[in-house]
Amino acid sequence: MTHSPFLGPYKPDSIVAWHQGKTISTQKLLTHVRTIRDQLPHKPYVINLCQDRYSFLVGFAAALCRNQTTLLPPNRSPDILQQLLSQYSDCYYLTDGHERIEGVEGLTLDLDINSDQAPMANPQFSNTHIAAIAFTSGTTGTPRPSQKSWGSMVQIAKKTAERLPISAKSPVTVVATVPHQHMYGLETSIMLPLQKGWCVYSERPFFPEDIVSVLHAQCSPRILVSTPIHLRSCVMTESKFPEVACTLSATAPLPQQLAKQVETLFRTTMIEIYGFAEAGTIATRRPVQEDSWTLLPELTLVSHTEGYAVSTPYFSNPVPIPDTIQSANPQQFSLEGRPSHLINIGGHRGSLDELNVQLLSIEGVVDGTFYMPEEKEESVTRLIAFVVAPEKTSEAIFAALRHKISRVFLPRPLYLVKALPRNPTGKLMQEDIETLLRTQHDLATTRDRRLVDDG
Repeated sequence: MTHSPFLGPYKPDSIVAWHQGKTISTQKLLTHVRTIRDQLPHKPYVINLCQDRYSFLVGFAAALCRNQTTLLPPNRSPDILQQLLSQYSDCYYLTDGHERIEGVEGLTLDLDINSDQAPMANPQFSNTHIAAIAFTSGTTGTPRPSQKSWGSMVQIAKKTAERLPISAKSPVTVVATVPHQHMYGLETSIMLPLQKGWCVYSERPFFPEDIVSVLHAQCSPRILVSTPIHLRSCVMTESKFPEVACTLSATAPLPQQLAKQVETLFRTTMIEIYGFAEAGTIATRRPVQEDSWTLLPELTLVSHTEGYAVSTPYFSNPVPIPDTIQSANPQQFSLEGRPSHLINIGGHRGSLDELNVQLLSIEGVVDGTFYMPEEKEESVTRLIAFVVAPEKTSEAIFAALRHKISRVFLPRPLYLVKALPRNPTGKLMQEDIETLLRTQHDLATTRDRRLVDDG
């Protein structure tokens, strides 16, 4: 098959999306796509800034109809956008609000227009067409581009669906707390429902109360696409959540205890997804039952110069896996962590991911992270921790950590902060952590000076 359809098993009157409190039928979607397609500039690349998930979907599909490629910046900072423009100068942007990119042609989507055009037929796109270019999150450096063919995106969506405990005949609404411009969000909240004939929920609830409200409003079985940080917030609230058929999590390790709490709270099956920007989703597991990961169907582990790569017919070449893994067989592996997250202090090896799990397991800790500063030759580098715990003292948290981790990994210092500078997917950028560290250092210096002056 050289082409794959945009929509999976939908009927003309099927509900394909919930948008601004109203249902969108397949026919309405295809009418919107056709109308916007005819308005697009003649350029090869587009930066889709649409905040509403359905508006993004329409713009994404319209661009595909013009053989254009959607650029997915890791964030919307002016510096990142200017970097994109320097690499892809022949592009324009789409928006559904007031966002602008200076010096670049833009188009504001108007989906309220009364179009007399008939809906277009379900379009077919070449499997080799580069539908999107995703960029690494930049947590440890400059974002790197990864091309995504339409065929690979379709296959990932279909094969991910095979791992979900959802009846093939069940109508499902996919609610996501993650942004659709992120590869995880695009694959699960747009590509997955489109290829399965399910419904896209256009808004992105963020706070637990919003998530509760949105889930209660859905009549059909629900899938919740989220992250550990959002799920942890839900567990800590006293709100009553409706039953969720399946809950997906990615972007950070999901502790087994949190997975158990989510399954109880939502009366759900918790599925964790493993992937990375260069390949997208490649494996899943159910954390409450298994530690190892199982590759999606038709994927295989192969040896690579620095570890392992994943191979499949819909990748032109094997894609190296950026994390350190242990292979049990060609389809299963255990995850040891990203090399940049593995630390060695005084000959003691550890993982920042595991240390974070222990930190977050302390009662009263709302959020927190360990940070390894740049090593200095003249002294042993010590870990730093930033903790959000409104009702705890730093001494109490430090005492609790003594019972959970080796003394060599105890943070010095441990900073109590009001919030961590997480991005919309729950990740912490290195530059943001470094800014937070400088701020806390300055505050500590100011306090010390005041104590000296008062003395």
